[in-house]
Amino acid sequence: MINQDDEFSLEMELAERCCHEAQVQSYHFARALINLAEIHGRKGNLCKAQRYFAIMESIYMPTEHPKLLSAAYNVDRCAVGFATSALWLLQQGDVERAIERCEYVIKNILPSYDEKDIIGLFTMLLPIVRVLKWNGNADRAYEVYEKYTPDGIENHFAFGALHKPMLLVLKLCSNDSSDQFNSLESMSDDIELALTFEPTDQEDICAYDCWSMKSLCAELCVRLACQLKPGNPVRDDLIRKGILMSTAANQLAIASNGTIKHILAYEGNSGIHVELLQLAKEDTGFARGIFHEEESGMEHLTDSSLSNGFAQKLVINDCPSSGSASKSANV
Repeated sequence: MINQDDEFSLEMELAERCCHEAQVQSYHFARALINLAEIHGRKGNLCKAQRYFAIMESIYMPTEHPKLLSAAYNVDRCAVGFATSALWLLQQGDVERAIERCEYVIKNILPSYDEKDIIGLFTMLLPIVRVLKWNGNADRAYEVYEKYTPDGIENHFAFGALHKPMLLVLKLCSNDSSDQFNSLESMSDDIELALTFEPTDQEDICAYDCWSMKSLCAELCVRLACQLKPGNPVRDDLIRKGILMSTAANQLAIASNGTIKHILAYEGNSGIHVELLQLAKEDTGFARGIFHEEESGMEHLTDSSLSNGFAQKLVINDCPSSGSASKSANV
């Protein structure tokens, strides 16, 4: 028998250690809770999703659990869940709290998150981009994405093909794009990226939670098309590709009975789709190979501009599209 002091110090110490160890071992329970929360969130049961998230948050230990979760599951889904929960707030119309939740993740989770876990990082950044960019904070979205995507992500087997288009779209929508099209070389590279980018259905798993990568491709096309005058064959190619991608994104967000099953993905794509259709409408009176008047005179644009490395002059045009800081130039 062990003698204790009048304060029961030994017993209290053992009880506290036992409680701590039980909490540490609760990481499996925390992981199960966030899994339930995410499924309810995808089904649209947002109140249940929030309740399961609140329980997870109450037992999640940000110092002890991340390494244990990563070792057991490869990804700390509990940390990712903090970002995903911002989407539920957004869907409930609480934009202010959704942005606050994103800022919490940016300040408290991303700085210490294992950068080797590219899957976890990317799936955490996507909801942050979805919340910030569509709610007047494109500059912040670009800043965060650029800062927390690790070197070598472009070679990642799952998300490598999405990185450059994502970075370019965010740059085009931010105030950092003012000097984007000062050279023919930089614009031709961007156009080639847009026209060759083909998100697969496997890469488009993001559509279930926030927005389709086909919408990403469509927006890249519309942002670049906005820089070209109607009648330019390159603009026509971009609009065609964009409409194809935005239409596919719409189909992903709609159930077989015609109801919208992924609301945020649908809403995120709708504005892009409408903008592309508007650009196509503006081009109705134009066709490849016609003469059209520019401020400097008459210029004949033909398909040779596509096969000649954009050797023909591309006429840049100011575009009032959201977040894009365009400037007129002849390259």
